[in-house]
Amino acid sequence: MEIRRASPFDITAILGMLLEMHQGTELETPKINSEKMVAKVNEVIHRGVVFVALDEKNNLIGSVGGMVGQDWWSEEKFLADNWFYVSPDHRKTPAALNLIKNFIKSANDAKLPVRLGHIFSGDLERKDKFFEKLGMTKAGSVFVEA
Repeated sequence: MEIRRASPFDITAILGMLLEMHQGTELETPKINSEKMVAKVNEVIHRGVVFVALDEKNNLIGSVGGMVGQDWWSEEKFLADNWFYVSPDHRKTPAALNLIKNFIKSANDAKLPVRLGHIFSGDLERKDKFFEKLGMTKAGSVFVEA
C-alpha cells in the first residue's frame, strides 16, 4: 500500500470513490450534482490537502481531502476534511490510519488545528473510537430531520 499526495490525475478515481461513499450511506442523501462534485474535488486538490491510498496494483482504496477554513465568529484557521473514505474491502488495513496521520501532519506542519468529522450513518461508535485513538476529542453532533 502507498499513501501519497493526490494530483489532478487522481480526480476521476476520487470522484468514483466518493460516489461509492455516498451510495453506501443509510441516510437519504440529496441528489448528487456531478458538476458541483467535480468542481469541489478539483478545488480541494489544487487549493487544499488531499492524500490517496493505493493498493499494490495502484488502485485507489481510500482518500482524505480538506481545506483550510474558519468559523464565522473567529479568525482562527483550521484544516477540516471535506471527505475521508476507505473502501470496505480495505478497512482492516492501515490505510485509514495512514491517511489521517498524513492529513494531521500536513496541518501540524502548517501550524493549524485539525477538524475531522463524519456525518453519514453507519458504525458511528467505531468511527468515534478511531478518531479518539488519534488523540482527538468529540465536539458536538449533527442531527438531520427524520
